[in-house]
Amino acid sequence: MKQSVTLKGNKDGFVLTLNESASFTTIVEELEQLLEHLKAESKKGDLNEKNKEIQLEISTGNRLLTVEEKNVVTKVIKENSQFIIKKINSSVLTYEAATAWQQAVSLQMEIQTIRSGQVLQAPGNILFVGKVHPGGVIRANGSIFIIGELHGVAHAGFEGDATAVVVADFHTNAQVRIADNVQIIENQLTEKVTIKKNEFAFINDLHILDFQNLDHLGKMRPMLGKMTGGLI
Repeated sequence: MKQSVTLKGNKDGFVLTLNESASFTTIVEELEQLLEHLKAESKKGDLNEKNKEIQLEISTGNRLLTVEEKNVVTKVIKENSQFIIKKINSSVLTYEAATAWQQAVSLQMEIQTIRSGQVLQAPGNILFVGKVHPGGVIRANGSIFIIGELHGVAHAGFEGDATAVVVADFHTNAQVRIADNVQIIENQLTEKVTIKKNEFAFINDLHILDFQNLDHLGKMRPMLGKMTGGLI
């Protein structure tokens, strides 16, 4: 009969594996027995020095423990061993976590006009079709692709992703932000040159916000073509 609980050591401590097909009651019973055995061995000096904390990682496989089950396992381990639980790993996600992940890696599409005072926010990458007026804002945790005019603010990598890019028709006085880097589009040539077309904004190797021709986007950010609904 397959054990419901197994313990193996590694360079960082120990890994406790819970059999995903066993009942939770059986797991708790076998865990208590295992810890009692280890405690007896510890007294003989066969395991680790007394009172020494030992890092423990718990792997649940395709089983997703409930909050109550996690509390039970944590309590049993805390009261019967010197183990300190570092993390609990599972091969499955909650519906909420899976939905958040899907949103983060997918391309969101919006067709509208953003006027002064309006803010559009995306959890991942966004393809925006329309015009961003002065005072309007687009924020995305990923990259921003605008088919239209950017007169307002485009903030990519909102939560700190410095690999994000902004693609748009960058008009004079538009504000581009990537992570913590900010640049305002200025007309430095002639009064007639008021727009940057066919370019994208990115953070270069010197950690400075820079612009490059769109022909280089696929080479500089090849992973953009691998997102759901890839662009290149």
